[in-house]
Amino acid sequence: MPKQDEVESINASLKQVGVNLSAYRESTDRSLTEFAGRIQSVEQTVAKGGGVSQPAGAGPNIGATAVQQITEDGSYRAAAEQASRGMKVSRFDARVNVDGSIRAALTNGGNGNTGDTAYPTWSERRPGVYGPVIPAPRLLDVLPSRKTSSDAVEYIKLSVTGDAAEQEHEGDPKAELDFEGDLETASIVTVAGWTTASKQVLGDAAGLQAAINRTINLKVLSRLENRIINGPGGQGKINGLLNQAPVFNPTIGVTPVDVIGEALTLLNTNGYQPNLVVINPLDFFKYIQIVKNEETGEYLFGDPTSPQGAVIWNTVVVPTPAMPNGRVLVLDTSVTTVLDREQMSIAISNSHADYFIRNLVAILGELRAGLEVIDTNAMLQVTMTPQGS
Repeated sequence: MPKQDEVESINASLKQVGVNLSAYRESTDRSLTEFAGRIQSVEQTVAKGGGVSQPAGAGPNIGATAVQQITEDGSYRAAAEQASRGMKVSRFDARVNVDGSIRAALTNGGNGNTGDTAYPTWSERRPGVYGPVIPAPRLLDVLPSRKTSSDAVEYIKLSVTGDAAEQEHEGDPKAELDFEGDLETASIVTVAGWTTASKQVLGDAAGLQAAINRTINLKVLSRLENRIINGPGGQGKINGLLNQAPVFNPTIGVTPVDVIGEALTLLNTNGYQPNLVVINPLDFFKYIQIVKNEETGEYLFGDPTSPQGAVIWNTVVVPTPAMPNGRVLVLDTSVTTVLDREQMSIAISNSHADYFIRNLVAILGELRAGLEVIDTNAMLQVTMTPQGS
């Protein structure tokens, strides 16, 4: 028989074990209760977006999906219910399958959307793709044009000497007019530009292809406009307006505005109908728009609140950056024609080099055009520098 003191020692040990078990159970219940509270907090945070803005059109958030499936799991619901009632909760397993790609797990926002290629970051990205700013061609909008199916356009340019006169006496020879014809050729040239892009980037970045197409389109058209004004002529080159227009030497006008008016008047006197003034935008501003009365300081051609329109001497003005500074063209557009062989087109192909096996594509923009001037005397080029300066 065990002694009395041994029995008391055993009872004391058992009592302490009971106390320890009770404390462990209370600790476990508190942990589960805290766990349930934290899950609920996460649910509310995710439901509200967690303070993190999602990009427009973003797909389901992986975190939200995971929390939703955990809370819907039967094992978790049973354990959470027992913990809320203060009951002892045994160990439980809650498994969820989140439908998300590898890209969704790794990329910004975890959405796995098309275009998610960045690593996780808190930075904000403005949606869309924005191309460079390129001045739109202006002269092409006002010059006459016609289609052609030839690689070169030939025409006869006539010149005449002599004038008509009265026959003073019967039998006298009448005034003779001498005509000469020169064969002229307007070449059709190809103006083009291209770039390389990957199929993945074009597929992932919405709007990128449209931005590239627009940029190439403006680049090619701007080059055509530049060549129509400044083309040097020769093989494979456009013979531009400045290369053909006679240089005007004023005899009356002194200021740039007056010289332009004198050139227009001379063309009109020679039988043409000048209807266009081509000028650089900065020259238009410098020599016309901000010209002031020296005594009063008032603007002569409008003012900043009602500026001068694109008209001078009742003639339309086309400001274009393709026009060199300090020079102006005045012309009768009825003698000029833009020859349209092939309109502007954008083509995409992977047949260049080894692009097919590298998932690359070439984006090409091109057109074929030329310039026909049937009478060079119908235009004049003016120097804007005032006389005596």
